[in-house]
Amino acid sequence: MDFSLTDEQSAISELAGKILADHGALERIKALEDSTECIDRDAWSKLAQAGLTSIAIPEEHGGAGAGFVEICLVLEQIGKNVVHVPFLPTMVYGALPIVRFGSAEQKSRLLPGVADGSRLLTAALAEIGADPREPTTAATRTGGGYELRGAKIGVPIAEQATAILVPATLEGGGVAIFLVEPRASGVTLEAQETFNWETQYKMTLDGVVVGEDAVVGSVDGGRGVLDWTLDRARTALCAVAFGVSQSAMRITAEYAAERKQFGKPIATFQAVSQRLGDCFIDNEAIGLTMWQAASRLADEMPSQREVATAKFWAGDGGSRIGHAALHVHGGISIDVDYPIQRYFLWTKQIEYTLGAGTEHLRRLGAMIADG
Repeated sequence: MDFSLTDEQSAISELAGKILADHGALERIKALEDSTECIDRDAWSKLAQAGLTSIAIPEEHGGAGAGFVEICLVLEQIGKNVVHVPFLPTMVYGALPIVRFGSAEQKSRLLPGVADGSRLLTAALAEIGADPREPTTAATRTGGGYELRGAKIGVPIAEQATAILVPATLEGGGVAIFLVEPRASGVTLEAQETFNWETQYKMTLDGVVVGEDAVVGSVDGGRGVLDWTLDRARTALCAVAFGVSQSAMRITAEYAAERKQFGKPIATFQAVSQRLGDCFIDNEAIGLTMWQAASRLADEMPSQREVATAKFWAGDGGSRIGHAALHVHGGISIDVDYPIQRYFLWTKQIEYTLGAGTEHLRRLGAMIADG
């Protein structure tokens, strides 16, 4: 496949990179990490002013009507600069399923705010010990809708979001996705600590009642909506991982070229150069598999194998790059006033979000075995 970018796509990537690089200074990142809400609101505002929060929103709702590849280009730049902006949960976890499956009312109520940056969205896709495709959160029919009970973990920006997409298992089987307001009666949010200071919450649903109009898509087609969403969420994580690994390699290579031992740059030592060469191969695999999955998803092609392959490489290859970056840097890598440790922490956060490498390797093996 040809993954060459069009002129418009290159412009999107360059614009996002410039904005995020301006907000990626270490002092700025550290200040956010010390705050109660690790979100760079100014960077988010700049992305919105540049039209990047609207790229995949349909034109009738104030967007540019671009596709999934364009979203991944912005996510790659977010990873390169390790800037905490709510682009991934808002655009991929929240807006894309509504664009594809939402009702006219849901679209008109939520998407214009996403396009101009005034509304944040997210999804509660993970649970303790449960496959995201088989949620243990239960939805029981009531007189005017559904009652939700269960617990979700690792929900990005839940407290800051206007609405949260919540997958739940229906009585008698089947899955549906519901729009839930974070301040609805029966919702409890508890802040969670993460590897990379990302703003996440545990979300407990204790008898939360939603109406029929809260269903995203249809009840009968809910499993398809969830699979569609998970494929794009996982591939989007791979796009961030690709950006993170690129910058981790660049920073490490620059350090190895400058750091001298025995009168020579350590980059000239065979063990170091081979280690960085292995990182380059891993990074190329992360990028290639991610763009293959993203391109197929953008064209609405079956992509389960490609997504599993991409998430495996993002987790496995990203972890090797992160560890190699720390090892080459030596003791300075644990200094919070030096940037490399943040790239390592971002790789670990991505690795364990929505399934680590081994889980996706098993899924891929099962799909290959089934033909």
